Amino acid sequence: MTCDDIISPSTPHRIELRGDNVEDNNCKKPLIRSSQPVSRARRRLNNSQAINQQEARDNHKLTEYFPVRRSVRKTTKTVLEEKQRILEQALRKELEEGLEVRCFEGKGRGVVAARDFNRGDFVVEYSGDLVDIVEAKVREEKYAQDQNTGCYMYYFKHNGQQYCIDATAESGRLGRLVNHSRNGNLLTRTIMVDNKPRLVLIAKDEIKEGDEILYDYGDRSKESLKHHPWLAY
Repeated sequence: MTCDDIISPSTPHRIELRGDNVEDNNCKKPLIRSSQPVSRARRRLNNSQAINQQEARDNHKLTEYFPVRRSVRKTTKTVLEEKQRILEQALRKELEEGLEVRCFEGKGRGVVAARDFNRGDFVVEYSGDLVDIVEAKVREEKYAQDQNTGCYMYYFKHNGQQYCIDATAESGRLGRLVNHSRNGNLLTRTIMVDNKPRLVLIAKDEIKEGDEILYDYGDRSKESLKHHPWLAY
């Protein structure tokens, strides 16, 4: 049996600093001759001072070409803001990297990791039409009349307002194909991008290459469990 032969189950989920400058004194000064003999101790002192001055000049030149770098630790707020910007760019570009579609017996299509994901990594967006509750109910009733039409309605609340992402229509996006598990390795998060809420799936745990990615649809209704018993697992 091929993947095309498997009918996907209907899924009603509501679902740099430089060093201090050292004066480089290369100016020639007139030679001052002393009538007094120079002691050995004084000669040693003069030699030592000359060496120190040469080292200072050398260090000064090095810092001109190899600036001293100091590590700057980023604050938690800065790190989070950078992650947010990266995530927003990924969503605008509709990036879906490191994923592939596979067929699973009894479930139809699903999505597996084509690379490792770390805990907290963005994996995929649950993408579809963003509609209000009124429109969502109308669409849901329409889908219910056709048993061959799966329902991929994700209901959620953000900032006190109810929304729904309708991903029922085939779009080529992978988020709608992610299967259900109460012990899934993904978590859903809502973020605002260009003043619109977007649903993203984040790695709850470490995900290894080849693992199926799963999340909990959250539907516990008796009606849904009656028609879709796999929601219990």
